Amino acid sequence: MDGLVENAIYHELEPLLHLISSDCLESGHPLGLPPELAARWSQAHAREMARTAIIHYGAVKALDALAAAGIRAVALKGFYLASRIYGIKSARAFKDLDLLVEPEALSGLNEALLGAGFQPAPDRPSFVPAPAYTVYFLPMEGTDTIMEIDIHIGMHWPEEYESRTSFRAEDLWSNAVPEEVEGMRLWALCPEHQVITTLLDVAVNHRYARLVKFRDVLEILCTAEMDWGEVEAWCRRWEVRSFVAPGLRFLAEINETIPMPPDVLERLLPTYAAMRMFLWALPAAALPDHRSRSFSFANLIFFALSDTPRERARGLLHMPGHMLRGCRRF
Repeated sequence: MDGLVENAIYHELEPLLHLISSDCLESGHPLGLPPELAARWSQAHAREMARTAIIHYGAVKALDALAAAGIRAVALKGFYLASRIYGIKSARAFKDLDLLVEPEALSGLNEALLGAGFQPAPDRPSFVPAPAYTVYFLPMEGTDTIMEIDIHIGMHWPEEYESRTSFRAEDLWSNAVPEEVEGMRLWALCPEHQVITTLLDVAVNHRYARLVKFRDVLEILCTAEMDWGEVEAWCRRWEVRSFVAPGLRFLAEINETIPMPPDVLERLLPTYAAMRMFLWALPAAALPDHRSRSFSFANLIFFALSDTPRERARGLLHMPGHMLRGCRRF
């Protein structure tokens, strides 16, 4: 039971598991969970619903201010997925509002958010150039509660992936569309880009160790009409098949009914030696106990994954250094 508790927290699944257990109970098929575990998941669900209301309040202020300033802002990750994609909004927890903006809009964004009452967090890691900040927060009047906005102009990932891939964030805007979600004016990525960037995030930043991200992809696939030819074309253009295809394979093994043609993986999944070793070292069944920062063979061989032979060779050359750092840390 301790493992279930730990995995539910790590993979950010407590709100979803509460809804599943509640549905089973109401349908006359209780899961027989220990009362303390059921209470924990119920409290987590209530906490996330309260956090969601606070973030929604700040999102309205921010998106209205940006729209008034003529700044296009794409809502990303949990906020957009819960608001627009998930059938049951409270199944998807999130901690902040992620926005993608164009680099040339950063000055206007900074002015708009400051004018709307947001404050910068200069002590947080920076992924955007001045005068803007990566993180802004909105204090709630009369309390210590705040909501945060995380500003993106591209993927928030280690700099090395700018060379390990050919990903270009400006390409995302080519198929972005304006939407109105719960009265808020925002921009959204096309479904194909949503799937690719979600899988890139779970691969590069989490080494596939966030099951909630796979749930995100499943919800997108079940909601949107996917052009798999476009998915393949963008993966090849950005040279990210080595990170996207394993995620799709894991999802297909977790849920065999996902709406994906059977030949997609045949076209997308590379077959070079390091990829075969990685998939052997990390089967889908191992994902619940997998940790992104653990010193494991799967995490080590991940550094040798790339669509280009040059970057695979570079990853192999750096592997002894990764091993030494891992030995010292663990």
